[in-house]
Amino acid sequence: MSASSHANRSRPAGEFERLAAAERLLGLRRADAAWFLRRMQEDGWRPHDLWCRGGPDGPICAAGLITEHPGRTATLSIGPCRDGTQAHEAALLLADMLMEVARRAHIALAQGMTAADDPLASAPFVEAGFIDLAVLACMERANGRQARQPALPPGAELVPTNGDQALEPLLRATYEETLDCPGLAELRRDEDILEGHRRGGRFDPSLWTVLRVDGRDAGAVLLNRSTSGDAIELTYLGLAKWARGKGFGALLLDAALWKASAVPERSVTLAVDERNAPAERLYRSRGFRTVARRRAFARRVESST
Repeated sequence: MSASSHANRSRPAGEFERLAAAERLLGLRRADAAWFLRRMQEDGWRPHDLWCRGGPDGPICAAGLITEHPGRTATLSIGPCRDGTQAHEAALLLADMLMEVARRAHIALAQGMTAADDPLASAPFVEAGFIDLAVLACMERANGRQARQPALPPGAELVPTNGDQALEPLLRATYEETLDCPGLAELRRDEDILEGHRRGGRFDPSLWTVLRVDGRDAGAVLLNRSTSGDAIELTYLGLAKWARGKGFGALLLDAALWKASAVPERSVTLAVDERNAPAERLYRSRGFRTVARRRAFARRVESST
């Protein structure tokens, strides 16, 4: 099938298609899909971000959603696939959704997330040219439980940061030979990563901390309070290459958990690349447990403007 013919079958869901598209996207009953549409509209959802694929008079065979984020990023979500034919249709839909976000000059990166061990869910992203970044362990722990203020070794200090551009060189240094989604940093500009962290929740600079050792920035830990739910997210913890293997990761994590214990949210959440065994061991030592496993995909968006 040519690009032009399949593009004609993929489109933003029309007014009378949205409920069926939401059903296909969620894999849920009509009543649940109707609730989802109402909730999205209350949250300022744009109808043209809900997409569907199928014949003009036939059933919808694939559905997707474009969700824009700070830091010039968009998440592309698709409905569940029951077989290879549906997975292929979903891949064609993803290709057309990618062309749509490419027309939006403010989007530079597309990402997707699936269940970690569902090949049919992953297949459309692979076929559409996404990079298989990592399997993420989604972890959580009760907030405040056994949180303690860390003791600082000689020469070390914890300093606040307002999250401005001065933080970008340190973040870039922490990506060097990182074990946590190593390919992601190469797909994004430093300013986009920082903006994504700043606006990925309720930004509170008092919850962002830089570790300085002998006057040199060594690492950072960033917490954001959730805009919905009852959680505070450990958005990022990273150390410069020269500062690793010295116990500073545990120091930063303890500092973050101590700060988190002062806010009312009941849990602390994070996601870590399962290949990053040292970080996962550290989180488990502080009471985090895995609650889900997700496979992350990404690809750079080539602007068509």
